[in-house]
Amino acid sequence: MCKFLSALVLRNGDVLTHPMLDSHSDLLTYFQIPDTSSSAHRPFAKVELNPGSDWLDVSTWTFKLDEDTTPSWWEDGQGAEETLRRRAAAMIRTSGSHTLIVDGCWIVGGTASLEDVRGGRLLYVGDSAQIFDVGGSARISHVRGSAQISYVGDSAQISDVGGSARITHVRGSAQISYVGDSAQISHVRGSAQISYVGDSAQISHVRGSARISHVRGSARISHVRELAQIDDVRGSARISHVWGSAQISYVGDSAQISHVRVSARISHVRGSARIDDVGDSAQLDQSAQNHVVPS
Repeated sequence: MCKFLSALVLRNGDVLTHPMLDSHSDLLTYFQIPDTSSSAHRPFAKVELNPGSDWLDVSTWTFKLDEDTTPSWWEDGQGAEETLRRRAAAMIRTSGSHTLIVDGCWIVGGTASLEDVRGGRLLYVGDSAQIFDVGGSARISHVRGSAQISYVGDSAQISDVGGSARITHVRGSAQISYVGDSAQISHVRGSAQISYVGDSAQISHVRGSARISHVRGSARISHVRELAQIDDVRGSARISHVWGSAQISYVGDSAQISHVRVSARISHVRGSARIDDVGDSAQLDQSAQNHVVPS
């Protein structure tokens, strides 16, 4: 599978990349290069420069020729490798404040801050970096360290949040696809979606028609209100303060739910899951009622 940073090296030495494309096939299509010959005789070679454990130091990244058969004209690829390392280094920001990002591919760490991200993609956010106001079709992946991201909206996408990273004010139709470690997310609203929460991650203040699916580990979610939905809660996860017409549709293992009020609904409760402090107007199906702990 193709990975960042993918490139095509032409026989004349040109190195072709695109900040939004990691697939060699997509690069061939974008640059209108036919792929009809065998590997040994093609006028291009597929290469990659892959980050290791240190995204901020391109000298540690691994360069490789991604071909089953080495092209007959290929030598050592040193020129292409040096070009890719320079391009990768130009994507990295470790200090200073950068006011507007509308395109391109970026790697952010150190004490750097981005104040308005409307497009492009942030492949890595780490250390104590700060990102403010993420919107449009922006994409952010690999959020680590004590990085902070605030105000995520529109159709922005964030994936793989870990460490002690913090994300606040997620709105619109924004999507967050994996939250783990001790990461924290707060104030999730609108039709925002979070697809996996695990480890000891914490999510608070989920409202509107926001939706969270697959809650695992010892994750904690608090203050779920309005039309918010949570699907499939397991492990030793804990959810507290479920109010309004919020819904929780499956609870299993040793998960715990507490402080259920107004017309909140809980269904399909299994295992040794526990529900306590349930208000009179809350709606629990029979399986949920069977797991209510007497006060």
